[in-house]
Amino acid sequence: YLTFTVNGTDTDLVNMSYSLWAVIGHSNNVYENLGKSPAPEEVRRYCQGECLTWKALAYFYLVRTFGDVPIIHSNSAELESGTYNSKFKVRRADVIMTLEKAIELLPEKAAQGGRIDKYCAKGLLAKVYLTKAGLSGTRDADDLAKAASYAKDVIDNSGRQLMPEYSDIFRLKNNV
Repeated sequence: YLTFTVNGTDTDLVNMSYSLWAVIGHSNNVYENLGKSPAPEEVRRYCQGECLTWKALAYFYLVRTFGDVPIIHSNSAELESGTYNSKFKVRRADVIMTLEKAIELLPEKAAQGGRIDKYCAKGLLAKVYLTKAGLSGTRDADDLAKAASYAKDVIDNSGRQLMPEYSDIFRLKNNV
């Protein structure tokens, strides 16, 4: 990996790809089933927002690794249409649209620890814009400004703060 000599048959790379596509497929199924659920609207929106955030995170890693990839919004629609083998790669910007929809659906604050809320999605969107800002080989000032704006919103309004010791974020006791 350090010498950039990995090819598409590398077992770890293939497994990573499969696991991210599994996250996307699962997120799509749950999102679609929630739309038909008799659960209260607030609960459905919350869970759909979480699905979209997980889906966007998986796409973010796929795009960072492979570049443009096909975006699948509905597994059942793809299977019904029979066009799943002829999908074309789409623009990376669809990750941004997925996160914007997640932000719209998610609550301001998570109902309990460990759940995704609006600021989790905004933090990821800041990271997406920061990454996108340098993809062309030059820094895109608009994307940097958007990244800064979303990051500042999370810092100023989420009620969260950094841990004093960086290594503590990797300790199980702090995973709440």
